[in-house]
Amino acid sequence: MHGSAQAVPTKQFFVSMLTRDISLVDAILDLVDNCLDGALRLANGSDVDYSRHLITIHCSENEFSIEDDCGGISRNIAAKYAFKFGRETDDERDATMQTIGMYGIGMKRAIFKMGREAIVHTRFNDDSFKVSISSDWLEQKEWNPLPIITDSENDKMPIQGTKISVNELYSNVSQHFCQKSFLDDLRLALSEHFTLFLQKGLKIDLNEEFVNSINVEVLVSTEANGPGPYVFHKDIKGVIVSIVVGLNTGRSPDDDESGFEFDRSAITAGWSIFCNDRAVIIGDKGRLTGWGDGIPIYHPQFSVITGIVEFKATTAEKLPITTTKRALDTSSDIWLEARAKMREGMRIWINHTNIWKNHPRAEQAKKWSSARPLQLTESVKIMLDRDPTNKKGGGLEYDPAKKGVLPIPHSQVPSSSRIIFSRPKAEVKEVSMALFSNQDEKPGKVGDECFEMVLKKLRSQMNE
Repeated sequence: MHGSAQAVPTKQFFVSMLTRDISLVDAILDLVDNCLDGALRLANGSDVDYSRHLITIHCSENEFSIEDDCGGISRNIAAKYAFKFGRETDDERDATMQTIGMYGIGMKRAIFKMGREAIVHTRFNDDSFKVSISSDWLEQKEWNPLPIITDSENDKMPIQGTKISVNELYSNVSQHFCQKSFLDDLRLALSEHFTLFLQKGLKIDLNEEFVNSINVEVLVSTEANGPGPYVFHKDIKGVIVSIVVGLNTGRSPDDDESGFEFDRSAITAGWSIFCNDRAVIIGDKGRLTGWGDGIPIYHPQFSVITGIVEFKATTAEKLPITTTKRALDTSSDIWLEARAKMREGMRIWINHTNIWKNHPRAEQAKKWSSARPLQLTESVKIMLDRDPTNKKGGGLEYDPAKKGVLPIPHSQVPSSSRIIFSRPKAEVKEVSMALFSNQDEKPGKVGDECFEMVLKKLRSQMNE
């Protein structure tokens, strides 16, 4: 006798597991990501003017809502894909766009992280409708289709966009939405994760207060042979990888004459990682990004160093991130290759800060008077327009140390240590002859030249 065995997940189990490993803040960031994906689709291949878009988020004890003007959801997409738990193989909406969505779970996971009832109200062109998710539907064993309700003329959304409202909030979520500390954390996460979009003019309103960007920038001289950051740029398996590491900057509010003073912000120092313009990590200072792994552990001397990495791909699955979009997939070959180049760039600036650490900051600032703070994209373009090196394994690199453009103090040796040792005269004469073609050079000069040779060799090896 033949039969069949059920092999589908129960609804309660699936929803529970779907929301278990994502934080409330990350769930909300997922919804903003969906808004930005909509803006990309609305532009239809053209550059997006983010200054035209507004995302409004409201968190209260009784309700959460997020509303955008980013084009809405078409009825066809709503019926076939948008409300499924997972992405279908024939869903090719974003095949040529640098979005961040991979699995088709973001909106649903965010809704069920917050509550048991939601209404998705959307307008695409002139078609305005609602899709309602109820607690009754959630309690049902069957995966019944969700009804699509067409709006009357009076209920139509005024512009193309989407509004998601979540009601019947879970008690712990309701409590979080009442806490200033949670709202501060959410505001900071929005500032960091979407900083590049905010700098392009995007407006995010959280509880009637606009979110400001946290700029992650490095100093780049406007002069052709002026100082600038280390840059590496390469296509790795279909992912465009750009790496910039240099000095961070801010202008001193009480010292306009000294030019740029170095910003010792705890946020932007260290490494910031972006995937398709979204920040995955801001200001990491641990082993994840290489500190303490072949280079020194991070400490305050290095607070002037900022590194930025961006991964860009039209196939989001290739990006080295997890499903939360706020953590790196450290097993990714693309990440491992990028991390090796990140360490190379850091060594240059660790050496540079060692040279300058006993000199006045004002003196160093004057050496960078022609520089201005720039984002990764502008920095990469300027430095690779100069004289980049083609690497054997592929990619372009600009190494400011090898190019000789990094400023040095007037005195390269701010403090000295006396080295005294003895060697047989015959050996000193032998070395003197080899170095100077003269066996009678003073022993001090012979010793100094030997030290310089070893120092140059060590620095060359560190910069390879």
